Amino acid sequence: MKRIAITGIALLAAGIGLAACSSDESQESNEYAQDFYNPVLPDGADPWMTKHEDTYVYTHTTGSNITIWQSDSPTSMMNAESKVVWEPTPGTENSQNIWAPEVHFIDGKWYVYYAASGGGSEHRMYVLESENEDPFSEYTEVGQITDPTDKWGIDGTVIDQNGELFYVWSGWEGDENVSQYTYIAGMESPTELNTDRVELSRPEYDWEMEGGEPSINEGQQILYTDDYIHIVYSASGSWSDFYKLGILTAEKDADLLDPDSWTKQEEPVFQSSNDVFGPGHASFVESPDGSEYWIVYHAAKEQGSGWTRNVRMQPFEITEDGFPDFGEPLSITEPLPLPAGDPVNITRYTPDMIETDGEVTDEGILAETDQSLSLQFEAPEAGEYSLYLYWRNNGAVTVNGSTDTGDTFTFFNNNQGLQNEPLAVSSYQLNLEQGENTVKLNVANGTFDLDHIEIKDH
Repeated sequence: MKRIAITGIALLAAGIGLAACSSDESQESNEYAQDFYNPVLPDGADPWMTKHEDTYVYTHTTGSNITIWQSDSPTSMMNAESKVVWEPTPGTENSQNIWAPEVHFIDGKWYVYYAASGGGSEHRMYVLESENEDPFSEYTEVGQITDPTDKWGIDGTVIDQNGELFYVWSGWEGDENVSQYTYIAGMESPTELNTDRVELSRPEYDWEMEGGEPSINEGQQILYTDDYIHIVYSASGSWSDFYKLGILTAEKDADLLDPDSWTKQEEPVFQSSNDVFGPGHASFVESPDGSEYWIVYHAAKEQGSGWTRNVRMQPFEITEDGFPDFGEPLSITEPLPLPAGDPVNITRYTPDMIETDGEVTDEGILAETDQSLSLQFEAPEAGEYSLYLYWRNNGAVTVNGSTDTGDTFTFFNNNQGLQNEPLAVSSYQLNLEQGENTVKLNVANGTFDLDHIEIKDH
């Protein structure tokens, strides 16, 4: 996959006329792509995605609030409907450093589990309860969820074992940041624990203790297979290229509060490879038609970029033995088949399908200030479509809306300052008329280094 860079682009979308295209192929009706490219979100960490009926519900760390996204397409969260469902009261013990929210549907309501502090390193875990089965409903701030020790804790998640609930999290043994362990406790209800905490795992292998202190077991997530309950966790420093996934396993009917019920694999199950660094904090969903498993995770944007991360997804298999085989994290230059049944329709425009007075190279299109690019899109119906620009640069992108509204938007490439200028993806909502439309990009300043453009509808 080629790369893109933009330093200031004005975009006009009009429902009239046709762009003169540089190939016969682009003058034909839209041909939908059967694949997509990572990242599915250009920025983000601690992704949590769950499938509820025919809808995917998603959230990740924003640091300042709880935002939930919804879509019928797992690959389309960048422009999914979203809502801030909770904001903290300033100055409270859970008002800052809001990390790793998860949204669980239990007994007809949604529960959001998250970690927060009052500004320092005193993180504790908290829970919100929805008003009804709509993830966008109003939420009640229930309060802290903790065991009797009330120690530092983050990354809470829930196991449902035949209707009996258990809470799993990452915590400190004492009051100092020496190491993070995996703990479990029983639950009286979705908002209350009813047992002491039990340690299930601590960093012990060399691959769990890379990247410097403290040593880490965190980001615990639950994966169910026919015979087992797996806790897939993140190990080694999240700030390093060594961040990776390990796995703990218990039989599905075991006593989950007995540490002897759990077995840790001696080797990591998902780690850096090729040009992917620090993959971790994963969640797991089925494809829209239920025939495939997908892992959703964050990774560093480039080697050494630490907490500067984006969100990716790829399919994985369950072996005959009932264990996940995640394979290796795939490069963002590699297209992936869309999840089976994904309703998104992607029209992809490669450089040979775009008219431009810029330079067409083996790597894409290079257009300078006052040069333009244009493409033709045939909208099956009038409405809103998502424009995706795949690019890289060190500046801002100014996008003008339709000629009717003249709305102005500015995109910033959050990859600025990274050595290798990794791929950036920006999106914009187009309001198009049914039938043939022209989309035109005018370079306002700088250089536009284009890989490809996508228009999505679903």
